[in-house]
Order: sequence, then structure tokens, then C-alpha cells
Amino acid sequence: MQRSAIPKANRYFLKKLETLSLDELRRLQFSKTKETLERVYSKSAFYRELFDKARVTPEDFKALSDIARFPFIDKDELLQDQRAHPPFGRTLCVPPGRTRRINLTSGTSGLGQEVHCHDETSIRAANASTASHFAAIGLRKGDVSAVLHPLGTMTGGMLSYEGLRHCGAVPLPLAVFDTNQKVDMMRRFSLCHMLTTPAYLTRVTAVCMEHDLEPKTVFPHLKGITLSTEPFTVAWAERMEEIWGTVVHDIYGSSQLNLNFAITCKYGAVPDGEFGCYHLAEHFALVEVLNRETDRPAAVGEWGEPVVTTFSRHAMPLVRFRSNDRVRLLPPGSCDCGRTSGALWEVGTISRYDDMLKIKATNVWPQTIDEAVFSFDEIEEYNGRVYIKSDGHECAAISAEFKPHTVDEEARTAILRRLSKKIKTMTQVTMDVEEVPHGTLPRFEYKARRWSDERTKGLEQVKFLEK
Repeated sequence: MQRSAIPKANRYFLKKLETLSLDELRRLQFSKTKETLERVYSKSAFYRELFDKARVTPEDFKALSDIARFPFIDKDELLQDQRAHPPFGRTLCVPPGRTRRINLTSGTSGLGQEVHCHDETSIRAANASTASHFAAIGLRKGDVSAVLHPLGTMTGGMLSYEGLRHCGAVPLPLAVFDTNQKVDMMRRFSLCHMLTTPAYLTRVTAVCMEHDLEPKTVFPHLKGITLSTEPFTVAWAERMEEIWGTVVHDIYGSSQLNLNFAITCKYGAVPDGEFGCYHLAEHFALVEVLNRETDRPAAVGEWGEPVVTTFSRHAMPLVRFRSNDRVRLLPPGSCDCGRTSGALWEVGTISRYDDMLKIKATNVWPQTIDEAVFSFDEIEEYNGRVYIKSDGHECAAISAEFKPHTVDEEARTAILRRLSKKIKTMTQVTMDVEEVPHGTLPRFEYKARRWSDERTKGLEQVKFLEK
């Protein structure tokens, strides 16, 4: 969306906090970090043992930079502690009677799922962090928003639902319906906003097209579409804005933090045809972006990992939690929307370090393949797999579905050939590309999982053949 088309007025939910001077913000962060360190050391056996082992105490925190003296924690450490001391582990800093909500991270059949307990302070901050985004993009009291995220034990759907209520909007939870029913329900109400994932927005768009519904005509009151959980490309976002006639936005958070701690403002995800930035909620958390190799602060514009210390999670605080995400940091004042905190750049490019695939000794990010595949508007969905052939060769393959009734067989063959070349150019890895019939591949209503790594099984087969 062109910046010139965006209303000039800036809107806030927590204006005083969102527009603090840099000095005021740093003083607030120091005070809140100190308070958090003191709380966990006095109330949590987990943190007390961790700090004692590192020979550091809260008294050693005398400036914000002193946070580097304190040890990191990560998902595995939380899981180990909770397995040894079920169900909450030893990070809980309040009596169980003060907890008001339990969330679990994503996982399969409970494997790898941390438990996160929240008190009222944490819940209010989480709602406010999300409401700040909805206020920034122009939602007002009474505006109806379709929440297509599932409402369950993960944080995303609940944060969206409560954040909308917090800012006065009306959440319409539709996850239980199939896609056709969702579209019907959205048409039934005067829809002003939608919250979903890039993959599922693509699916909803396809269903509208299949029924000859032009989204920007059918939903004329849309003030924005908010995405989360997945990367996307500029071309895809611009196409969605064109089809839906509104601004595409993005928010970034996690179940561990219980915050949407980075949000787009009124300018959206791709202002003027380029990726925009996320504004950090630095009044709710201390965010360090560190170089993964050195664990020192990453330079502005360089890739790094957000390491987060929460201020509002009184029940179960996190100190220097390694997110395993991959971001780039921008300095404060990087946008003219009036928010003074630091920012993350670029919207749509955040991915997980553990999403990276090492294919033929080359680092390949699924986001890069997304960009290559979806640069062809004729392709609706794809899956990828990495595997070992019986002769020991490592291979990568892409299966692509074309949108129905778009191009003939000769054109599809030409597109697949061009796609194969584009993937090789962008990744330096040769991948086999094939077409599969429409409707063959799975669709995603929440987080897209397009890649499977079958190399372990393949190696076992090769070893068997060698015997």
C-alpha cells in the first residue's frame, strides 16, 4: 500500500508508553528488568540455581548492559525442568491459586510442549500489546473482526480474541467452521478486519475466487488484514492488498512470551512496495538481538536472534529467553508513526533458526523457496521434501499444485522449468520440481508446515543395502 494513501493521523492504545522518549524508555527498562531479576532470584529455585551457577546475583545488575552477565535459558531447559517437576516446573513465582490461564506451545501429542502459566498482570499486558496493534491500524469500537486462528491452549488465538475485545472491537471466532462456512459467516456480518496466516489467507482467497466472489467488493468495509506465524513475500502481500482492497499487516509474538511484542503500524507490511518494520513493545520486555555466533549484540541491519526478558509475566517470568527466531534490528525512530521504540526489519522475513534446512551442505530457508514458488501467480500450493535415494544421493524435491483453470499443460511445463531455474539461482541447490493434481496437497489453517526431512530414513535404507 502506498504511504500517501494511508490516513495521516496516528492512533495508539497506550500512547504514553508507545511514545516515551528514549531516555524514559531505557530508565523504565532498567527498573523493570531489575525488578524481574530480584523476583526470580527470591521466588524461583530454577533461576536461583541458574544464577548461582553463573556466579551472578541481581545486585550485579547496575546498568542495562549488565544483562549480558546473566545466563540464557531456552525451550529445552524449560522442558527439562517441567518434566522433572511437573506440571509447571520451578519457574513459577506465585502460588498456583494466583494463576488465571495456562498455555501450551505448539507440538505433537504433547511432545515438546512447554507449560506457561499467567497471572492477571501477564494477561492484561498481553491483551494490551495486541490491542496496540489493532488501535494502530484503525480499528474502533464495534468493528467486527474475523479471528481465523484456533482458540485453544496455544497463545495466538486467545491473544487475538482478547486483544480485539480490549480495544473495543468485536471478535468473531470462526476457526471451527470449514473455509466455505467461514466465507459465508464473514459475508453475513459487516466485516472490518480479519486475522489469519498467509497460507490460510491464500486458501480463503482461492475459495472466494472459486465462487466468483471479488473480496474487495464483497467485503467493502475492511480496514485491514492481520497476519502472523509465517513469512511471506512482497509480491504476495501486494497481490493480497489488491484483491482484498485493504492493507495487509503482521504481528510477531510467541506463546513463551505471552506478548505480541512486535507489531506493524498503520503503514502495514509492505508500504510503497517494500517490506516495512515491526515496532517493538519495549515497555513490556527487554529485547536483545544477538549474533548467534558470538552472543554479542548484532549490528543494526544484521541478522540476529531475539533474546527476551519479560517484565509483565509475574507468575512465570522469562529471563534472557533464546527465541531461536531470526530477525534484523532497526534503531528507534525508524518510522514516522510516532512510536519511539526500536524496530525489527523486515516484516514478513522472520523465520526460525531451526526451520533452516541444510541441503547438500548449503543453508536453505523455506522462506526463500516460498518466495520463488509464489512469484508464479498460477501456483496455488506446494510441498517440499529432502531425502536420500537408495544409491545414497541427497535430493530435494518440490511438488506444486496449479490453480484450477489457469493455464494449459504446455504453459504449466514451462512454469515448472522456470521455477526450477529460479530455485537454483536463489538457493544454489538443484531441486526436482513436479506438478501434482489440484487438491492433492494439504492446506493449512494455522502454521504452514510445507517441508519434510526424510534423510534419516533414507540413510537407514542405504546402510541396509550396504550390508
